[in-house]
Amino acid sequence: MDLFELDDLIVGLSADPTYDQLDEIYEVYCRDFMDVPFVFKGATLKIIMDASVIEGYEAYPETFVHLITRKGQGRQRVFDRHRANKIHWIKCILENCEEEEIAYFEYPETDGTLREYYWYKEESFLVIMQRIMPNYIIVSCFHIDNKRNKEYFEEREGWYQNQG
Repeated sequence: MDLFELDDLIVGLSADPTYDQLDEIYEVYCRDFMDVPFVFKGATLKIIMDASVIEGYEAYPETFVHLITRKGQGRQRVFDRHRANKIHWIKCILENCEEEEIAYFEYPETDGTLREYYWYKEESFLVIMQRIMPNYIIVSCFHIDNKRNKEYFEEREGWYQNQG
């Protein structure tokens, strides 16, 4: 899929999806990452298949649930329609990570873990990856929906650009 063809998966997806909508989102996730192993930069994407412990999502694997939810109040994970509705963007962004529309940078977390960031700035969508030899994992993905988050990731990107 081309970056310029990306749209929301489900028009009018609400903050409280139906079971059919969740299943549709999950089918796309399976198509992109489970039916055929996804290889990124020569490494296989590792999927955590353990059942989620998040209430209401126990029927789905942990990685999938992490990608369609975000930390809410009390640090409990809640459905994030913006993430979920762009589940099909992840693979497209990673497949097109060399394109000029995708900003790439690395940043070391406080524990020293190096993460890779793939930011489709025009659409304000970010995919965070981590190499765990011999595989990759998707750490997170999300729609950058406010000025504070945008500035936060711009600072990380600036740090990376100044390293070199």
